[in-house]
Amino acid sequence: MNVVNPEAIGLFGLVVTVWVFGLEQLGFGMNKETDHVKLGRNLAHIALWFGGVAQIFTALSLYLFDVGMPQESRIYIGTIFATYGLFWVVVAMHFYNPGDKKVYAHFFLGIFFMTALFSYKAILLDKIWPLGTVLLLINVLTILLPFAWYKQNELITKICGATNIAIALCALPLLLRSLGI
Repeated sequence: MNVVNPEAIGLFGLVVTVWVFGLEQLGFGMNKETDHVKLGRNLAHIALWFGGVAQIFTALSLYLFDVGMPQESRIYIGTIFATYGLFWVVVAMHFYNPGDKKVYAHFFLGIFFMTALFSYKAILLDKIWPLGTVLLLINVLTILLPFAWYKQNELITKICGATNIAIALCALPLLLRSLGI
């Protein structure tokens, strides 16, 4: 029986999304003429399709199909992908139609606690590198994001950008493994 590892598409979506958001938060390619409305729409598209749909697809594949891994692992990894897929859908919706930033701060705090649980389980499973590291970096990001979004703090936004780039780089070994490389 041949099995396909659906993690590859979800990890590709994660890497692309955090890479693009990280570069934007660090200010790469931005200048005085940057159309921030158009930039926001473009970020929304990337968040929705690469961050959201790709990771939700991966979660559903893990939940619904025998992909050659134990059921407990499928549920754990699937729940991680579903959580961040839905996270990116909410981020996309913010860029399409901004809402109350306090609500987003509460949302990020909720994601922080979920990620803490995912990180704890990764440590228990002795999966500190690279999975646990990626999750801990996501924890750093989700605790900083309210300060970057709510108060528009440029330094914290840059730290978030660097954290997003670090997440992408640390997720690369997971992506390569899922591709059989």
